[in-house]
Amino acid sequence: MKPKILSLGYSVPKFSYGQREIFQALNYPRHFWRIFEQSDIDNRYFCMPIESIMGADFQLQQDIYRKVAVALSCEAINQCLDGRNIENITRLTYGTCTGLFPGPSASHYIAKNLGMLPWVYHSNIVGQGCESGFPNLKIAADYVQSSEGKMALVVNCELCDLTYYPEPTKWPDEADDYSLLRANALFGDAAVACLVGYDDDWRHPTILDTETYTDYAYLNDLGYRWENGRLRAVISKRVPVLAAGLVYNAVTSLLHRINLDKGDIKWWVVHAAGNSVLDNIRISLGLSEEQVRLSRETLRNFGNTSSTSVGISGKRLMSENISRGDFAIMVSIGPGMTGGATLLQFM
Repeated sequence: MKPKILSLGYSVPKFSYGQREIFQALNYPRHFWRIFEQSDIDNRYFCMPIESIMGADFQLQQDIYRKVAVALSCEAINQCLDGRNIENITRLTYGTCTGLFPGPSASHYIAKNLGMLPWVYHSNIVGQGCESGFPNLKIAADYVQSSEGKMALVVNCELCDLTYYPEPTKWPDEADDYSLLRANALFGDAAVACLVGYDDDWRHPTILDTETYTDYAYLNDLGYRWENGRLRAVISKRVPVLAAGLVYNAVTSLLHRINLDKGDIKWWVVHAAGNSVLDNIRISLGLSEEQVRLSRETLRNFGNTSSTSVGISGKRLMSENISRGDFAIMVSIGPGMTGGATLLQFM
């Protein structure tokens, strides 16, 4: 018997800004507005007022992360549980790439705030970027399948504005293919929670199988590097093309093993990494524009929220006109570079 996704929830911080507001606050030359304008993002959420983001040093960034990440994660969890008893959960996994909890971990603070029982198993994934929701979900699913029906909670929280790295001058730094400029045009904040377990409701999708594919030749194309005592985003201009190839390899390998074709998959939840990434993945997999609609809408309304974006789109999938027997694939992308695919069925 395969475990199921029983529920999803997400939460965003209170500070909300349109792209024009963000661009003007960052004080970039007008020539670069097209990068923000062409992102197909209408709105992003930040955990700090935008005027405060640029003046925060790494110490302040991380102090705020540890406070806000726990609170925002608890909000997402409460939405996800929807009245279920927190004491029935015996596994808690947490993932992020935008904040540090040297120990105790983020999951320990979350468990304390929610009153979880002392025999909850904890694991924390740090540094797998936008992709960390994928291994987190697999850890939870493997635990549920091996533990006689116990429930597991998956939590990811990304506060991307707390990794803001100041441009050396008012003109965008050309290093890493203008990585800072493109990161500042893309990322937003959110927390997501996913409950994994068993029940008899066919509307709660069964996790059938997963696949991952990493090409280590692209280690330096995506992620963060440590510079001048703080994190600095790296996003090479090759990422949209590389991501499409990695995702294609993961998806085709998974479908071949299950003896399915891409045409058998009705629903696609693709990491809302950016317009060009979605374009390249759609073309690579031969998908229609309608099949990436949920991901486009997540990108438009929230920006790229890193490892939480698939959870946001997944939550919205549950409100679609799903039929019993439908297959869905969740697609993740992250540093490594890595592509991941999770096959679901509503059964």
